[in-house]
Amino acid sequence: MKKEVRVDNLNTDLSNLICPACDEPYLHQGIIEVYNRHEDDELVRCTVVDHGNVFSQTTPNKTSNNPSARRQGLVIHFECEHCEDVDLKLRIAQHKGYTFMDWEYDDGNDTGSKS
Repeated sequence: MKKEVRVDNLNTDLSNLICPACDEPYLHQGIIEVYNRHEDDELVRCTVVDHGNVFSQTTPNKTSNNPSARRQGLVIHFECEHCEDVDLKLRIAQHKGYTFMDWEYDDGNDTGSKS
């Protein structure tokens, strides 16, 4: 399921991400995936940071999880203090000078689909 990114203004210079599944702000960052490539290159370099371990490999972009169809992308996995067994991914993609963000998550219901 995909959902737009929402933030809560804390009346400071900072904003708080809101969980797309339960609308609460109690999120913890986990695995980070970085996708790096030049515009429209067939191959993408994927670097994953997982609890202090770093893995990197080059793969075809169309079979990768890169959120950008044409350029760089970033995926940050989150856990929510209020949601159990919900796989939350904040996806950030660059396209033609724009930076797009969305949530991709599976809450165990069949009401949405990942894409």
